[in-house]
Amino acid sequence: MSSAGLRVLYLTASSAGDLRVGEEIRRVRAGVRGALHRDVVEIEHLPAATLGDLLDGLTRVAPHVVSFSGHADEGFLEFETGADRRGSGHRLAAKVFAQAMGAVDVPPRLVVLNACKSQAHLQELVKAVPLAVGMAGSIGDPAALAFAARFYASLTDGQSVLAAYRLAKVQMAGSTDSMMDADLPVLVHDPALDPAAVRLVSPDPS
Repeated sequence: MSSAGLRVLYLTASSAGDLRVGEEIRRVRAGVRGALHRDVVEIEHLPAATLGDLLDGLTRVAPHVVSFSGHADEGFLEFETGADRRGSGHRLAAKVFAQAMGAVDVPPRLVVLNACKSQAHLQELVKAVPLAVGMAGSIGDPAALAFAARFYASLTDGQSVLAAYRLAKVQMAGSTDSMMDADLPVLVHDPALDPAAVRLVSPDPS
């Protein structure tokens, strides 16, 4: 990826209002603003994201990275419904989410699921995209925030996907609030791909 830019579609959803997804995107943006190649990274944040927002974002943003932060379980991601009041969200099956990634002409290169028990979604996802990150168990807010902020700052510094993933885990392990969750992030990839060789942000060689 050159200075033509990295487009990130960042979806957050918390229909019950119980997750700190607003603070997460604030920290991610702050980390990217302070990073080396900040001028070539564009984050399109869709708060209170619905299924329609996901599909619109895939076609209109044409993202290289899709990030989801919200509730999840082994079988679903919980999007919002668009209702006026807090309540139950829309449970989107993991298989359907993966189908959405592969439905566009140019699928994303990386999907990040900063959500509980989302490791179960990864094998389905890598049928559609080359790289995916999820969580092996239930992750607390402090750990989710720490992972996301360091991961995207490291990508924007020009680190490989593997290095950014490892640095984010170190950030979690080194914090009192998140060290217990430091083993939860899981990176999977197409077997033909080396994540240590994939840099989504790099300086313009010219």
